[in-house]
Amino acid sequence: MIRHINPITRVTLLSVLGVLFSALPKSAAAQCGTTPATGSITWTTNWCDEFNGAANSAIDPTKWTYDTGGGGWGNNELETYCAPTSNTAPCNTSSPNEFIDGSGHLAIQVRLVGTTYTSARLKTQGLQSFHSGRIEASIQMPSHAGLWPAFWNLGSQTGVRWPTVGESDVMENWPTTSNIPGPGATGNCSTIHTKVTGGSGKGKCFTLPNGGRVDTAFHVYGEIWSANMIQFYVDDPTQPFFVVTASDLPSGDVWPFSSSADAFFLITNVAVGGTLGAPTDSLTGSQPPMLLDYVRQYLPSSVPPPQMTAGNITVTAGATSGNTTTLDVLGTNGSGRVTFSCSTNAPKASCGVTSSDPVNNHTVDFSSSSSATATVTVTTTANTQHGGHSGTTPGSYTVTVNAFTESSSDATKPSAMTSFNLTVN
Repeated sequence: MIRHINPITRVTLLSVLGVLFSALPKSAAAQCGTTPATGSITWTTNWCDEFNGAANSAIDPTKWTYDTGGGGWGNNELETYCAPTSNTAPCNTSSPNEFIDGSGHLAIQVRLVGTTYTSARLKTQGLQSFHSGRIEASIQMPSHAGLWPAFWNLGSQTGVRWPTVGESDVMENWPTTSNIPGPGATGNCSTIHTKVTGGSGKGKCFTLPNGGRVDTAFHVYGEIWSANMIQFYVDDPTQPFFVVTASDLPSGDVWPFSSSADAFFLITNVAVGGTLGAPTDSLTGSQPPMLLDYVRQYLPSSVPPPQMTAGNITVTAGATSGNTTTLDVLGTNGSGRVTFSCSTNAPKASCGVTSSDPVNNHTVDFSSSSSATATVTVTTTANTQHGGHSGTTPGSYTVTVNAFTESSSDATKPSAMTSFNLTVN
Protein backbone atom coordinates (compact mmCIF):
# COMPACT_ATOMS: atom_id res chain seq x y z
CA MET A 1 0.00 0.00 0.00
CA ILE A 2 1.20 3.51 -0.73
CA ARG A 3 2.35 5.42 2.30
CA HIS A 4 3.10 9.09 2.79
CA ILE A 5 6.59 10.55 2.92
CA ASN A 6 6.78 11.47 6.55
CA PRO A 7 7.50 15.06 7.55
CA ILE A 8 10.16 13.84 9.96
CA THR A 9 12.44 13.95 6.92
CA ARG A 10 12.25 17.72 7.08
CA VAL A 11 13.35 18.19 10.63
CA THR A 12 16.29 17.17 12.73
CA LEU A 13 15.50 14.07 14.74
CA LEU A 14 15.97 14.21 18.46
CA SER A 15 18.67 12.14 20.10
CA VAL A 16 17.68 8.79 21.47
CA LEU A 17 16.92 8.96 25.16
CA GLY A 18 19.79 7.80 27.30
CA VAL A 19 17.75 5.29 29.22
CA LEU A 20 15.21 3.14 27.38
CA PHE A 21 12.33 1.26 28.95
CA SER A 22 13.02 2.82 32.34
CA ALA A 23 10.74 1.47 35.01
CA LEU A 24 7.81 3.65 35.95
CA PRO A 25 7.48 4.89 39.52
CA LYS A 26 5.14 2.64 41.47
CA SER A 27 2.55 5.39 41.77
CA ALA A 28 2.48 5.81 37.99
CA ALA A 29 2.58 2.08 37.27
CA ALA A 30 -0.38 1.55 39.57
CA GLN A 31 -2.48 3.74 37.27
CA CYS A 32 -1.78 1.54 34.26
CA GLY A 33 -4.16 -1.17 33.15
CA THR A 34 -3.04 -4.76 32.83
CA THR A 35 -3.51 -7.51 30.28
CA PRO A 36 -3.90 -11.30 30.58
CA ALA A 37 -1.13 -13.74 29.81
CA THR A 38 -0.88 -15.12 26.30
CA GLY A 39 -0.12 -18.80 26.77
CA SER A 40 2.97 -19.09 28.95
CA ILE A 41 3.98 -15.42 28.50
CA THR A 42 2.93 -12.88 31.11
CA TRP A 43 2.98 -9.17 30.28
CA THR A 44 4.00 -6.33 32.59
CA THR A 45 2.79 -2.82 31.76
CA ASN A 46 5.88 -0.65 31.37
CA TRP A 47 4.37 2.60 30.03
CA CYS A 48 0.83 3.80 29.55
CA ASP A 49 -1.65 6.62 29.39
CA GLU A 50 -5.21 5.78 30.48
CA PHE A 51 -6.63 9.30 29.88
CA ASN A 52 -8.62 9.27 33.11
CA GLY A 53 -8.51 12.99 33.83
CA ALA A 54 -11.47 15.30 34.31
CA ALA A 55 -13.15 16.73 31.23
CA ASN A 56 -10.90 19.28 29.49
CA SER A 57 -8.06 18.68 31.95
CA ALA A 58 -4.53 18.94 30.55
CA ILE A 59 -3.15 16.07 28.50
CA ASP A 60 -0.16 14.66 30.38
CA PRO A 61 2.83 16.79 29.25
CA THR A 62 5.29 14.17 30.54
CA LYS A 63 3.94 11.71 27.96
CA TRP A 64 2.80 13.69 24.93
CA THR A 65 3.96 16.59 22.83
CA TYR A 66 2.59 17.83 19.49
CA ASP A 67 3.37 18.30 15.85
CA THR A 68 1.87 21.59 14.64
CA GLY A 69 1.27 23.41 11.40
CA GLY A 70 0.19 22.59 7.86
CA GLY A 71 1.99 22.47 4.57
CA GLY A 72 0.72 19.05 3.49
CA TRP A 73 3.07 16.94 5.64
CA GLY A 74 4.66 15.40 2.56
CA ASN A 75 1.32 13.92 1.43
CA ASN A 76 -0.71 16.86 0.17
CA GLU A 77 -2.75 16.70 3.38
CA LEU A 78 -5.25 19.48 4.02
CA GLU A 79 -5.22 19.83 7.81
CA THR A 80 -3.38 22.21 10.07
CA TYR A 81 -2.30 20.49 13.28
CA CYS A 82 -2.96 22.49 16.42
CA ALA A 83 -1.57 22.15 19.94
CA PRO A 84 -4.15 22.58 22.73
CA THR A 85 -2.51 25.84 23.83
CA SER A 86 -2.38 27.42 20.36
CA ASN A 87 -4.54 30.48 19.64
CA THR A 88 -2.95 31.28 16.30
CA ALA A 89 -5.58 31.04 13.56
CA PRO A 90 -6.99 28.65 12.51
CA CYS A 91 -6.25 27.11 15.92
CA ASN A 92 -8.39 28.17 18.88
CA THR A 93 -8.04 27.13 22.51
CA SER A 94 -11.80 27.48 22.99
CA SER A 95 -12.35 24.61 20.54
CA PRO A 96 -9.24 22.42 20.86
CA ASN A 97 -8.57 19.54 18.51
CA GLU A 98 -7.32 17.29 21.32
CA PHE A 99 -8.81 17.03 24.79
CA ILE A 100 -9.60 14.69 27.68
CA ASP A 101 -13.33 13.99 27.45
CA GLY A 102 -13.91 13.17 31.13
CA SER A 103 -15.06 9.63 30.34
CA GLY A 104 -11.61 8.07 30.24
CA HIS A 105 -10.70 9.00 26.67
CA LEU A 106 -8.34 11.16 24.69
CA ALA A 107 -10.34 12.79 21.89
CA ILE A 108 -8.87 13.97 18.58
CA GLN A 109 -11.41 16.14 16.79
CA VAL A 110 -11.18 17.24 13.17
CA ARG A 111 -12.82 20.65 12.64
CA LEU A 112 -13.57 22.76 9.60
CA VAL A 113 -12.67 26.36 10.44
CA GLY A 114 -13.76 28.51 7.52
CA THR A 115 -12.12 26.72 4.61
CA THR A 116 -9.34 25.09 6.68
CA TYR A 117 -9.43 21.74 8.43
CA THR A 118 -7.76 21.56 11.84
CA SER A 119 -6.74 18.40 13.67
CA ALA A 120 -4.17 17.08 16.16
CA ARG A 121 -1.06 14.90 16.08
CA LEU A 122 0.32 13.73 19.43
CA LYS A 123 3.70 12.05 19.86
CA THR A 124 6.03 10.78 22.59
CA GLN A 125 9.16 12.11 20.85
CA GLY A 126 11.73 13.32 23.36
CA LEU A 127 9.66 11.95 26.25
CA GLN A 128 9.52 8.16 25.84
CA SER A 129 11.28 5.83 23.42
CA PHE A 130 10.53 2.21 22.51
CA HIS A 131 12.43 -0.55 20.72
CA SER A 132 10.43 -3.70 21.50
CA GLY A 133 7.57 -5.02 23.60
CA ARG A 134 3.86 -5.25 22.99
CA ILE A 135 2.33 -1.89 22.09
CA GLU A 136 -1.41 -1.39 21.76
CA ALA A 137 -4.17 1.20 21.87
CA SER A 138 -7.92 0.86 22.35
CA ILE A 139 -9.52 3.14 19.76
CA GLN A 140 -12.88 4.09 18.31
CA MET A 141 -12.50 6.26 15.23
CA PRO A 142 -14.69 8.10 12.76
CA SER A 143 -14.91 6.70 9.24
CA HIS A 144 -15.82 9.23 6.57
CA ALA A 145 -14.59 10.62 3.27
CA GLY A 146 -11.38 12.56 3.75
CA LEU A 147 -10.45 11.22 7.21
CA TRP A 148 -7.21 9.30 7.73
CA PRO A 149 -6.70 8.28 11.40
CA ALA A 150 -3.57 6.44 12.51
CA PHE A 151 -1.65 5.03 15.48
CA TRP A 152 1.99 4.35 14.60
CA ASN A 153 5.63 4.62 15.59
CA LEU A 154 8.59 6.25 13.92
CA GLY A 155 12.35 5.82 14.25
CA SER A 156 14.30 8.52 16.03
CA GLN A 157 17.91 7.85 15.05
CA THR A 158 19.76 11.16 14.80
CA GLY A 159 20.70 11.98 11.23
CA VAL A 160 18.87 9.02 9.66
CA ARG A 161 16.14 10.02 7.27
CA TRP A 162 12.82 8.44 6.43
CA PRO A 163 12.23 5.72 5.30
CA THR A 164 15.60 4.24 6.37
CA VAL A 165 14.87 5.28 9.96
CA GLY A 166 11.88 2.92 9.94
CA GLU A 167 8.15 3.25 10.52
CA SER A 168 5.58 0.80 11.85
CA ASP A 169 1.88 1.58 11.34
CA VAL A 170 -0.15 -0.31 13.94
CA MET A 171 -3.50 1.21 12.97
CA GLU A 172 -4.10 3.06 9.73
CA ASN A 173 -7.58 3.59 8.37
CA TRP A 174 -8.91 5.46 5.35
CA PRO A 175 -12.15 5.36 3.37
CA THR A 176 -13.23 2.94 0.66
CA THR A 177 -14.10 6.07 -1.34
CA SER A 178 -10.53 7.38 -1.38
CA ASN A 179 -8.55 7.62 -4.60
CA ILE A 180 -6.67 4.62 -3.25
CA PRO A 181 -9.50 2.59 -1.66
CA GLY A 182 -8.95 1.75 2.01
CA PRO A 183 -10.59 -0.60 4.51
CA GLY A 184 -13.29 1.91 5.48
CA ALA A 185 -15.36 1.31 8.60
CA THR A 186 -14.91 -2.47 8.57
CA GLY A 187 -11.16 -2.89 9.01
CA ASN A 188 -7.59 -1.79 9.59
CA CYS A 189 -4.28 -1.83 7.74
CA SER A 190 -0.85 -2.40 9.32
CA THR A 191 2.39 -1.65 7.48
CA ILE A 192 6.14 -1.31 7.97
CA HIS A 193 8.26 1.12 5.96
CA THR A 194 11.98 0.51 5.46
CA LYS A 195 14.84 1.74 3.31
CA VAL A 196 13.87 -0.26 0.21
CA THR A 197 10.12 -0.75 0.72
CA GLY A 198 9.82 3.04 1.07
CA GLY A 199 6.45 4.70 0.60
CA SER A 200 4.69 1.53 -0.52
CA GLY A 201 5.88 -0.35 2.56
CA LYS A 202 5.07 -3.94 3.35
CA GLY A 203 1.69 -4.51 4.94
CA LYS A 204 -1.66 -6.21 5.12
CA CYS A 205 -5.25 -5.20 5.86
CA PHE A 206 -7.69 -6.86 8.25
CA THR A 207 -11.49 -7.07 8.13
CA LEU A 208 -13.28 -7.15 11.47
CA PRO A 209 -15.29 -10.36 11.96
CA ASN A 210 -19.07 -10.59 12.46
CA GLY A 211 -19.81 -7.23 10.87
CA GLY A 212 -17.68 -5.27 13.33
CA ARG A 213 -17.00 -1.59 12.68
CA VAL A 214 -14.26 0.82 13.73
CA ASP A 215 -16.66 3.74 14.21
CA THR A 216 -19.27 2.18 16.51
CA ALA A 217 -17.07 0.26 18.98
CA PHE A 218 -13.62 0.29 20.53
CA HIS A 219 -11.11 -2.18 19.16
CA VAL A 220 -7.58 -2.94 20.33
CA TYR A 221 -4.91 -2.34 17.69
CA GLY A 222 -1.52 -3.72 18.62
CA GLU A 223 1.84 -5.16 17.70
CA ILE A 224 4.09 -7.70 19.41
CA TRP A 225 7.51 -6.31 18.60
CA SER A 226 10.55 -8.51 19.16
CA ALA A 227 13.95 -8.95 17.54
CA ASN A 228 13.61 -9.40 13.76
CA MET A 229 9.81 -9.81 13.98
CA ILE A 230 6.65 -7.70 14.36
CA GLN A 231 3.22 -9.33 14.81
CA PHE A 232 0.19 -7.12 14.17
CA TYR A 233 -3.22 -7.94 15.65
CA VAL A 234 -6.68 -6.52 16.19
CA ASP A 235 -8.37 -7.35 19.54
CA ASP A 236 -6.65 -10.74 20.04
CA PRO A 237 -2.84 -10.79 20.44
CA THR A 238 -2.82 -14.59 20.08
CA GLN A 239 -4.19 -14.28 16.53
CA PRO A 240 -1.93 -11.92 14.57
CA PHE A 241 -3.26 -11.22 11.07
CA PHE A 242 0.10 -9.98 9.75
CA VAL A 243 3.55 -11.15 10.82
CA VAL A 244 6.59 -9.59 9.17
CA THR A 245 10.24 -10.50 9.76
CA ALA A 246 13.65 -9.27 8.68
CA SER A 247 13.77 -12.24 6.29
CA ASP A 248 10.75 -10.86 4.41
CA LEU A 249 12.58 -7.74 3.25
CA PRO A 250 13.88 -7.46 -0.32
CA SER A 251 17.56 -7.75 -1.13
CA GLY A 252 19.59 -4.76 0.01
CA ASP A 253 17.03 -3.60 2.54
CA VAL A 254 17.75 -2.81 6.21
CA TRP A 255 15.58 -3.97 9.14
CA PRO A 256 15.59 -0.97 11.52
CA PHE A 257 13.44 -2.40 14.32
CA SER A 258 15.76 -4.62 16.40
CA SER A 259 18.29 -2.55 18.31
CA SER A 260 18.12 -0.46 21.45
CA ALA A 261 20.20 2.09 19.55
CA ASP A 262 17.36 2.47 17.03
CA ALA A 263 14.58 3.61 19.32
CA PHE A 264 11.13 4.74 18.14
CA PHE A 265 8.45 7.11 19.41
CA LEU A 266 4.66 6.76 19.23
CA ILE A 267 2.32 8.98 17.20
CA THR A 268 -1.45 9.20 16.99
CA ASN A 269 -3.26 11.58 14.65
CA VAL A 270 -6.13 12.15 12.26
CA ALA A 271 -5.05 13.52 8.88
CA VAL A 272 -7.45 14.99 6.33
CA GLY A 273 -7.21 14.33 2.60
CA GLY A 274 -3.76 13.58 1.24
CA THR A 275 -2.40 10.43 -0.38
CA LEU A 276 -4.78 8.05 1.35
CA GLY A 277 -7.53 10.37 2.60
CA ALA A 278 -8.54 12.29 -0.53
CA PRO A 279 -11.11 13.24 -1.59
CA THR A 280 -13.09 14.98 1.12
CA ASP A 281 -16.79 15.78 0.86
CA SER A 282 -19.13 18.47 2.18
CA LEU A 283 -19.53 16.67 5.53
CA THR A 284 -15.84 16.02 6.24
CA GLY A 285 -15.00 17.44 9.66
CA SER A 286 -18.47 17.12 11.17
CA GLN A 287 -17.87 13.60 12.50
CA PRO A 288 -17.37 12.61 16.16
CA PRO A 289 -13.77 12.59 17.39
CA MET A 290 -11.37 9.67 17.37
CA LEU A 291 -11.36 8.35 20.94
CA LEU A 292 -8.42 6.54 22.57
CA ASP A 293 -9.32 4.65 25.73
CA TYR A 294 -5.68 3.82 26.50
CA VAL A 295 -2.21 3.48 25.01
CA ARG A 296 0.09 0.91 26.64
CA GLN A 297 3.42 -0.81 26.25
CA TYR A 298 3.85 -4.20 27.91
CA LEU A 299 7.08 -6.15 28.37
CA PRO A 300 7.04 -9.97 28.18
CA SER A 301 8.27 -12.45 30.72
CA SER A 302 11.40 -14.29 29.62
CA VAL A 303 10.78 -17.10 27.15
CA PRO A 304 13.06 -20.15 27.63
CA PRO A 305 15.41 -20.47 24.64
CA PRO A 306 14.44 -23.12 22.10
CA GLN A 307 16.67 -26.10 21.36
CA MET A 308 17.74 -26.57 17.75
CA THR A 309 19.50 -29.34 15.84
CA ALA A 310 20.24 -29.74 12.14
CA GLY A 311 22.11 -32.22 9.95
CA ASN A 312 25.20 -31.41 7.91
CA ILE A 313 25.10 -30.54 4.20
CA THR A 314 27.47 -31.71 1.47
CA VAL A 315 26.87 -30.09 -1.89
CA THR A 316 28.54 -29.25 -5.19
CA ALA A 317 28.99 -25.51 -5.64
CA GLY A 318 25.95 -24.07 -7.39
CA ALA A 319 23.74 -27.12 -6.88
CA THR A 320 20.04 -26.48 -6.26
CA SER A 321 19.30 -29.95 -4.92
CA GLY A 322 20.79 -31.62 -1.87
CA ASN A 323 21.42 -28.16 -0.43
CA THR A 324 18.89 -28.32 2.41
CA THR A 325 18.65 -29.81 5.87
CA THR A 326 15.86 -30.11 8.42
CA LEU A 327 16.02 -27.89 11.49
CA ASP A 328 14.33 -29.53 14.48
CA VAL A 329 13.18 -26.99 17.07
CA LEU A 330 11.96 -27.72 20.60
CA GLY A 331 10.29 -24.83 22.39
CA THR A 332 7.95 -24.05 25.27
CA ASN A 333 4.26 -24.71 24.70
CA GLY A 334 2.38 -21.41 24.78
CA SER A 335 5.43 -19.22 24.14
CA GLY A 336 4.36 -17.85 20.76
CA ARG A 337 6.37 -17.37 17.62
CA VAL A 338 10.09 -17.80 16.98
CA THR A 339 11.88 -16.35 13.97
CA PHE A 340 15.35 -17.05 12.59
CA SER A 341 18.43 -15.64 10.94
CA CYS A 342 21.05 -17.66 9.09
CA SER A 343 24.64 -17.08 8.02
CA THR A 344 27.58 -19.00 6.59
CA ASN A 345 31.30 -18.35 6.29
CA ALA A 346 31.39 -19.98 2.85
CA PRO A 347 32.37 -17.41 0.17
CA LYS A 348 29.72 -16.33 -2.34
CA ALA A 349 27.10 -18.27 -0.41
CA SER A 350 24.02 -17.51 1.64
CA CYS A 351 21.38 -19.36 3.62
CA GLY A 352 17.80 -19.00 4.79
CA VAL A 353 15.30 -20.68 7.07
CA THR A 354 11.71 -21.40 6.00
CA SER A 355 8.79 -23.27 7.53
CA SER A 356 5.22 -24.28 6.74
CA ASP A 357 3.72 -21.73 9.12
CA PRO A 358 0.60 -20.35 7.36
CA VAL A 359 0.97 -16.81 8.72
CA ASN A 360 4.67 -16.33 8.00
CA ASN A 361 7.00 -18.99 6.62
CA HIS A 362 10.03 -17.49 8.35
CA THR A 363 8.62 -18.37 11.78
CA VAL A 364 7.51 -21.36 13.79
CA ASP A 365 4.66 -21.09 16.26
CA PHE A 366 4.73 -22.52 19.79
CA SER A 367 1.35 -21.12 20.78
CA SER A 368 -0.08 -24.63 21.11
CA SER A 369 2.90 -26.89 20.52
CA SER A 370 6.37 -27.57 21.88
CA SER A 371 8.01 -28.87 18.70
CA ALA A 372 8.39 -27.66 15.14
CA THR A 373 10.52 -28.14 12.07
CA ALA A 374 11.94 -25.78 9.48
CA THR A 375 14.18 -26.09 6.45
CA VAL A 376 17.62 -24.53 6.14
CA THR A 377 18.55 -23.86 2.52
CA VAL A 378 22.13 -23.02 1.56
CA THR A 379 22.71 -21.26 -1.77
CA THR A 380 26.21 -21.52 -3.25
CA THR A 381 27.71 -20.17 -6.48
CA ALA A 382 28.89 -22.48 -9.25
CA ASN A 383 32.55 -22.44 -10.26
CA THR A 384 32.56 -21.76 -14.00
CA GLN A 385 36.23 -20.90 -14.43
CA HIS A 386 39.16 -23.34 -14.46
CA GLY A 387 40.64 -23.75 -11.00
CA GLY A 388 37.35 -23.32 -9.19
CA HIS A 389 37.77 -19.74 -8.04
CA SER A 390 34.83 -17.94 -9.67
CA GLY A 391 32.18 -19.24 -7.27
CA THR A 392 32.04 -20.84 -3.84
CA THR A 393 35.47 -22.33 -3.28
CA PRO A 394 35.39 -26.05 -2.43
CA GLY A 395 36.11 -26.67 1.24
CA SER A 396 34.67 -27.13 4.72
CA TYR A 397 32.54 -24.36 6.19
CA THR A 398 30.03 -23.61 8.94
CA VAL A 399 26.38 -22.58 8.81
CA THR A 400 24.94 -20.80 11.87
CA VAL A 401 21.23 -20.47 12.64
CA ASN A 402 20.00 -17.99 15.26
CA ALA A 403 16.56 -18.09 16.86
CA PHE A 404 14.66 -15.14 18.38
CA THR A 405 11.68 -15.54 20.72
CA GLU A 406 8.99 -13.01 21.60
CA SER A 407 11.06 -11.88 24.60
CA SER A 408 14.17 -11.17 22.51
CA SER A 409 14.63 -7.45 21.92
CA ASP A 410 18.01 -7.17 20.18
CA ALA A 411 19.03 -8.92 16.95
CA THR A 412 22.65 -9.04 18.12
CA LYS A 413 21.62 -11.20 21.08
CA PRO A 414 19.81 -14.30 19.77
CA SER A 415 17.78 -16.45 22.13
CA ALA A 416 19.44 -19.61 20.82
CA MET A 417 22.03 -20.65 18.25
CA THR A 418 23.10 -23.83 16.49
CA SER A 419 25.75 -24.58 13.86
CA PHE A 420 26.34 -27.40 11.41
CA ASN A 421 28.96 -28.31 8.84
CA LEU A 422 28.78 -27.36 5.17
CA THR A 423 31.03 -29.21 2.75
CA VAL A 424 31.32 -27.73 -0.73
CA ASN A 425 32.74 -29.86 -3.54
